[in-house]
Amino acid sequence: MKEISFDEIYEELFPAVYRFVCLRIPTPEVEDVTAEIMAKIWRSISSFEGRSTLKYWALRIAANYVADFYRSRKEISIIPLTEELQNAHSDRDYGDELSTVLSVSNTLAQLTEPQVAVIQLRLIEGFSSSETASILGTTQQAVDSLLYRAKKSFRTVYQAEMAGGEC
Repeated sequence: MKEISFDEIYEELFPAVYRFVCLRIPTPEVEDVTAEIMAKIWRSISSFEGRSTLKYWALRIAANYVADFYRSRKEISIIPLTEELQNAHSDRDYGDELSTVLSVSNTLAQLTEPQVAVIQLRLIEGFSSSETASILGTTQQAVDSLLYRAKKSFRTVYQAEMAGGEC
């Protein structure tokens, strides 16, 4: 692997790692956890063998770090939306967009952590089933099944919210 600077690593990986952490870690700790993961990625870069993409390898490190984070705390919670977005003030009327984001965020908060993880990795980050399985430490068949159930659950909850129902 060619020599790569910390700035290059940070620029390439930070957005994906940050998004990954935001859905899994309580808001006050997102910045610290993301920074710790980025430092761990940088310290481990010499062990990257290039058998996968750098982003895939980094998210595997992030997934392991988040698992360790919760093992040490014995709690799991999905963060529905950052306080910054909920409290955003602007001259532009973002009513419809904010309403949609809040609704999607509330819907995601009602799914299980594995369902949110598979939606994020497969649909947002664009990883294949086999890559997602490796990141999550499961099988490709389990990922496909989980994604099917996650989409179905998301659709059910979201439609209930749009109809004004309570879940």
